[in-house]
Amino acid sequence: MTERAIVPGKVDNMRKYRTPAVEDLAMQLQRGPTRLCLKQLLQIEFLLSIVETEKSYPFDFVRHALTGFRPVGPSENDGSELIDGAALREDLVYMAEQLSDNAALPVEACSEPLHSVSDLAARFDVSTKTVFRWRQRGLAGWRFRFPDRRSRIAFPERCVRRFVAENSDLVARGSSFSLLNTGERNDIVEQAKSLSADCRRTVNAVARVIATRTGRAVETIRLILKNYDGAHPKAGIFNRPALDVEPDDCRLVVWEAYVDGASIKSLSRRFSRSLAWVYRTITTMRAKEIKARKIDFIYSGEFDAPGADRTILDDARLEAAPAGASPRIPADLAPYLQQLFRIPLLSREREAALFRQYNYLKFKADRSRHELDPETAKPVELDRIERILSDAVAVRSQITQANLRLVVSIAKRHAGKTCDFFEIISDGNMSLMKAVEKFDYSRGFKFSTYASWAIMKNYARTVPEQTYHYDRYQTGRDELLESVPGPTVEEHAEDLVPAMRTSLERMLGTLSDREQRILRRHYGLDSHGQVMTLAEIGREFGVSKERVRQIESRAICKLRDEFDHEFDALLVG
Repeated sequence: MTERAIVPGKVDNMRKYRTPAVEDLAMQLQRGPTRLCLKQLLQIEFLLSIVETEKSYPFDFVRHALTGFRPVGPSENDGSELIDGAALREDLVYMAEQLSDNAALPVEACSEPLHSVSDLAARFDVSTKTVFRWRQRGLAGWRFRFPDRRSRIAFPERCVRRFVAENSDLVARGSSFSLLNTGERNDIVEQAKSLSADCRRTVNAVARVIATRTGRAVETIRLILKNYDGAHPKAGIFNRPALDVEPDDCRLVVWEAYVDGASIKSLSRRFSRSLAWVYRTITTMRAKEIKARKIDFIYSGEFDAPGADRTILDDARLEAAPAGASPRIPADLAPYLQQLFRIPLLSREREAALFRQYNYLKFKADRSRHELDPETAKPVELDRIERILSDAVAVRSQITQANLRLVVSIAKRHAGKTCDFFEIISDGNMSLMKAVEKFDYSRGFKFSTYASWAIMKNYARTVPEQTYHYDRYQTGRDELLESVPGPTVEEHAEDLVPAMRTSLERMLGTLSDREQRILRRHYGLDSHGQVMTLAEIGREFGVSKERVRQIESRAICKLRDEFDHEFDALLVG
């Protein structure tokens, strides 16, 4: 068995036992002697070989099979509780993984052959995803500690033989499964285009229909359609506006190719059409796209009044007020946030004028959109609508920028050690932009009142969620040097005493180069002592913030596992 193919990681803590009695028994077994773990795993496998999903079993039978214990006299739980066979099998598979992970069994403890996920995929000619689905069907895996001190899941030969014997039809179907070729993928895409022509069916509904026709899994069909839309931004199957075009209309194919970046000349050669026909087709399809676009605005009766353009667009109150005294800028803010306080606030009159102009511009664009005739539309008309929408976006930016300091003020009251301050500000900015879209200026209220309510309402939901995420998946800086004595991690590496610096460098030296660089940047342990956020590190490495968090968490677990036994020695030093 090759180590490289074994899936690393921890037991899935999001899973739950289906039977409380079995869950209590599992907790008791985890607190028992480690030397009994292998025997208990073998007993679990024995139970899996005899338990049938259609039957029910008394808890006393399960407990006796795993521990050999049977109560002599009456007790609160007399073992008469019946456990459904299907639920018991799921709980036993989960229990085997939990017990083996808790005991940290060395790989040498198992005398029989072990197989990784990749080994089983090659052995039965299936995908690794299929092997993971088999685990949900009863294929038990045990976790072992390998020489590199990492915990990986492996499948003993006896577990594999038992599963194959019980699920021969399932294994045979998996082995006979063939990968989709290019022609089959294209056929699925064409079927999806036909089924979604009326734009009333969701991707899940379409995937279910095609899965029934082709005999493929719904997840497979959905992934193919998702990849297609990803390769055709704004012109895929489910990510484009509802265009009133027949699915087999050649113009739709031309429009999709144009949106993907094809030039007019190349389209003319590709479809054997004149340049004039291609220009007319693109203009028509562009008009259909604009006509299908949904434009939301807050209507006011003054929009239809005579001379509305002159009254609303040329309003003198739209001009910025002269700069007054410099605002007081909090000293504890980052330079980027301090810049926000230099943007002048809006007066009540200018704020109302900007909101009126913003909604009026969208009103004009929406009215022009409805009056469009795609078959006779001219590019100048389409450019005019796009220009109006662009002006509306510029007005919205003025309103948003003038209120960004409001987000900072509210975010400071909700920030805590469990929440990243910049993430809270980003979340508040999204709430602010949504509030701009929904605010009705004609009622005479200040926008700051409405925006404050919207932001705080959003924080009331998101901040507890972030706190829960922090408590469950904590990767904070206090964890990094939890086993290293000395100053707190808020102090940079330059301030550490020499003995602590030596211990720290020795610990970091056991990690990979990428893990070292992430920890040094996140906790300011490099020569510059500058702390970087996970998002900043992700941009530097070209990965997502969540991926950086995972790598950091894994590195911290390595340090804890490797140097936990040296904690007392470090304290003395």
